[in-house]
Amino acid sequence: MRRWMLLLLAALVGIQMVNAQDNGLVTQDVTVIPEVDGYGQTVLVAEGLLVNQSGDAYTNITLLAEVYDADNTLIGEGIGYPVNACLAGLLPDFTLQPDASQPFAVTLELYEGDAEAIQRVEILAQAEATDPQPDDAAPILNVVPVTRREVVSVEWIDRDNLRYGTGCWRDLFTRWDWYEYNVAQDSETPITHPKTEFVEREAMHQQVGLTDPALLNRSFMSFDPNGRRMVYQNELNTIITAEPDGSFKRVLYEGLANRTLQGIYWLAQPGRFLAYYYGAFGDPVIYFTADVDGQTLGEPPEETIPSLIVPGANPDGTRLVLAVEQEGRAGYYLKRMAFKELDPLFTMTPPGNNWPAPLWRVDEATNTTSIYVALPIDGQPRLHCFNLQTRALHELMPLPLQLADDERARWWLSPDNARIALAANGVNGGLWLIELDAPGQTCE
Repeated sequence: MRRWMLLLLAALVGIQMVNAQDNGLVTQDVTVIPEVDGYGQTVLVAEGLLVNQSGDAYTNITLLAEVYDADNTLIGEGIGYPVNACLAGLLPDFTLQPDASQPFAVTLELYEGDAEAIQRVEILAQAEATDPQPDDAAPILNVVPVTRREVVSVEWIDRDNLRYGTGCWRDLFTRWDWYEYNVAQDSETPITHPKTEFVEREAMHQQVGLTDPALLNRSFMSFDPNGRRMVYQNELNTIITAEPDGSFKRVLYEGLANRTLQGIYWLAQPGRFLAYYYGAFGDPVIYFTADVDGQTLGEPPEETIPSLIVPGANPDGTRLVLAVEQEGRAGYYLKRMAFKELDPLFTMTPPGNNWPAPLWRVDEATNTTSIYVALPIDGQPRLHCFNLQTRALHELMPLPLQLADDERARWWLSPDNARIALAANGVNGGLWLIELDAPGQTCE
C-alpha cells in the first residue's frame, strides 16, 4: 500500500522539493512515490498540489521536473500535468483560476541510479495566462456547500455529524483523506477513519488472502458503518464478508471474475448493502443486495434485470428503484429483489450510471415513502421526489452538479431523514447538504 511506499522513501536521504516558476503557479506538498503504471511496471511519480497564487488564470499547463543527486548532478527528468484524484490527466483546456488548486503528477525517468540517489527535485510549471472567469455559481436555496474537495464517500455518524473521505474512488478507503464535519458549527477536523486499524494488520491480510498490496487496494474492502463486519472482493472478484480480523468468512457470490465492481453502498438498516457493477459510463448496471452475515436478499447479479442507472435500494435491501427501457421508452420502475416483475413509476430519460442512485426516505410516523431522484432537465441537474403512495413526481430544486462522463456523484440520507449529503468527485467535485424539510420541499 501507499503507506509502506511512503515509509520506504522517507527512509532515504531527505528529498528537497524546489518549485521554480516565473508565474503565479506554485507546487505544494510534493512527494515522490512508486506507482504501478498501465503496463504493470513500477515508476516514480512526483505528486503534489498546484496552487495559483496570481490574479491570472492559467490553461495548457505542463509541469517539468529535474532530478538531482547529492552531488548536484542531474540524474533524471520528468513531465506531467494536472490530474484528478485518480491521477488521470485533465484535458489541455482545463483552466486553473486564481486562488484555486489542483493535484498534479509528474512521472520521473532516471538516467542512472535509483530512488535512493534522489536528493532534490525541481519542478517548473509552464502555462498560458488567460483572463479569470467569475464564479457565476449562484447559491441554491436549501443547499449548503461543505467543501470543494473530491469527495467519494460519506458516513453519517449521527444527525449532526458526518465523516467524509476524499481521494480516488478506486482506492482502498484507508488511502483517502478523511474529515469529520459538524453541521451546526459548519466546522471540520482531519481524522483517521475508525476502521483503519483493522486494515493495517498483516494477520488480517493473511486471513483474507490479500497479502499483495495491489490486490488489497482493489478489494473495495468496506466496513459496516454501524457494525463490525466487512465486505470485500478477492483476487477472483468473489464477494465475501468477514469479521474485522478476517475470520468467520461468508462467501456471497463467485463467478464474477469478468465483472467490474464499482461500489459498495451501505443501506440504512445496519449490516445491509448494495453492490453494483458496470464496465464504463453508459454501460448497463447489474447489482445485488445482501447482509454482512452472508444472507443474500434476491437474485444473483448475473440474473438481475440490468439497469440504466445505479439502482436505489430501500432501507432493508428488499426493494429497489431502477431505470430500464421498454418498448423504446425509458422509465423508472419498482422491483422486489426476489422477483422479475417491474412496477412502473414514471417515464423520464434517466441520466448516466455516474449520477446518484434513487434515494429512499421512509417516514414511519406518516407511513409514507418518498424516493428522491436526480434528473437532467434541459441539461441541468434537478432534484425530484416521487411519492410512492400518491404516485406523484414533484420537481424540487436545482442541484450543484457538473459531472463529466468519467466523474461520479453519490448521496446519503441523514439518520433523522432531514438532510441529504450529496458528494461528487472531479474538477467540480465537492460535498453539499440538502435540507429536505425546508418550505417548498414537500413530496405530498
